Amino acid sequence: MIRKIKNPFDQTKPENYNCFGCSPHNKIGLQLQFFEEDDEVFSIWEPQRYLEGYPGVVHGGIQSLLLDEIGGWTVYIKCKTAGVTTKMEVEYHHPLRIERGDITVRGKLMEQQGRTAKIKALLFDGTGKLCTEAMVTYFIYPEKIARKRFFYPGVEAFFE
Repeated sequence: MIRKIKNPFDQTKPENYNCFGCSPHNKIGLQLQFFEEDDEVFSIWEPQRYLEGYPGVVHGGIQSLLLDEIGGWTVYIKCKTAGVTTKMEVEYHHPLRIERGDITVRGKLMEQQGRTAKIKALLFDGTGKLCTEAMVTYFIYPEKIARKRFFYPGVEAFFE
């Protein structure tokens, strides 16, 4: 079953919310929206030419941003708190070609121990081909601290 994930940050402090990855207010940002499907969080994004590296290929830094962003939202939903990236190991398997259409990025919680979470993040082109993947490690905060420092609203705020 697929569930749409609400973006509660747009409601709590919209004047301070300008995330390049997910804010709907950032005109030059990616404006990602998220969904939950079983044990994964995913997003579908339409690549734009102004974000290319080599002609017709999404810049590697933008690919890393997509992988890190899906990891962060996976932490919100699956770990039920907020965290910060401490390590990201990226493998670029194939060029992520813009002309192949919408890109799907998926995140899955692989391990959670104490204040560390490991997220496997995958990036697929419009044909379903795996182009890039990462193992992203997050330092995760106790929910009380996440609410205070990062305005984490609690997992219930992400769903209707």
